[in-house]
Amino acid sequence: MILLTGATGFIGNRVLQALSLKNMKVRCLVRKQKTSQNPNITYAIGDVLDRDSLILATKGVETVYYFIHMMGNQPKGEQKKFDVLDRIAIENMAAACKINGVKRIIHLTGMRNETEKLSHHLRSRKEVEDIIRNSGISYTVFRASMIIGHGGAAFDILDTAVKKFPIIPVFDWEDTHVQPIFIEDVIKYLVECLEKKETLNKCYDIGCSQVLTYKELIQTYAEELGLKRKYIRIPGSWHWISSFVLGKLSPVNPNVVYWLIESLQNNMVCEGNDLNKIFGFEPVPFKESLRRTIIQTTKV
Repeated sequence: MILLTGATGFIGNRVLQALSLKNMKVRCLVRKQKTSQNPNITYAIGDVLDRDSLILATKGVETVYYFIHMMGNQPKGEQKKFDVLDRIAIENMAAACKINGVKRIIHLTGMRNETEKLSHHLRSRKEVEDIIRNSGISYTVFRASMIIGHGGAAFDILDTAVKKFPIIPVFDWEDTHVQPIFIEDVIKYLVECLEKKETLNKCYDIGCSQVLTYKELIQTYAEELGLKRKYIRIPGSWHWISSFVLGKLSPVNPNVVYWLIESLQNNMVCEGNDLNKIFGFEPVPFKESLRRTIIQTTKV
């Protein structure tokens, strides 16, 4: 039995679909009761901030997919406390897993460069990962930078900026390096690692083969959309103003926009690993991921 958290989210929903195609038994953690016509999918009411509900939800579970992020869930004036809630949530889950003998936690988090001063968001992501790795429970952790696909917060912010602004302001993050990855490749890693014992107790950076600056990423997406854009260099970060404007125009929670924009200062480039050998595939090139995403959008 698999327990899937975040089953209605950008990642979780796709993982659920992929697991369903494999006829695997999945229990989804939800806050409100739901039903499914698929006999392999059940729902358990629970809250990651309620340890007792997690103890009930993890009974009989072998693997937990942990896709919980608390950014954007705080009332006005307490937005910075998402890291506290993230810490409580993963500590509750780890405790519940130990009580019920869960064998493995599979987690997706943010890529980072350990030599840099991390943003608030990435510090919290690192803390959650560290708690998982030190829990005494086997784990597999994947770290990604920008995930290319509509519904992902970072990509939706990019999409809004490129489509809404004929003149795009470029700030101090223009030369930050990033190694994006297509959403379908992320799901492959997350699902196929279930059967890859060599991924136990390992952490992997995942990304396409290209390393781009954020400015190059924006320019390439505009070109693939066939949009002519001008770029104006403005000194400073201006992430308060950027997050306010993009929070109004994009489908992403304004608080999430702020924390993600703050993270643009951090380079996200993969460290070497043996994923190609283990999984037998290489993530699609960046331009190809953009083209597939654009095609998927036009079909909707």
